[in-house]
Amino acid sequence: MGHVHDWAVDRIHHLCETDDTFMLDDAFAIQSEFSEWLDPRIENHDIFSLEYMGDDGYGGDIKGL
Repeated sequence: MGHVHDWAVDRIHHLCETDDTFMLDDAFAIQSEFSEWLDPRIENHDIFSLEYMGDDGYGGDIKGL
């Protein structure tokens, strides 16, 4: 998950290098979404990731069950 953290930080920095309020809003949205991961006071994070559920792995669509 380190790559997600690095992406979020890099993206926030990139978006803040402008005066475009829409890009600043996007940066704020990313910061809000990942605020727990970006808090330097939290040493360890419990991060859970869900697997994409669009395919059952056997060529069928999960939605068709």
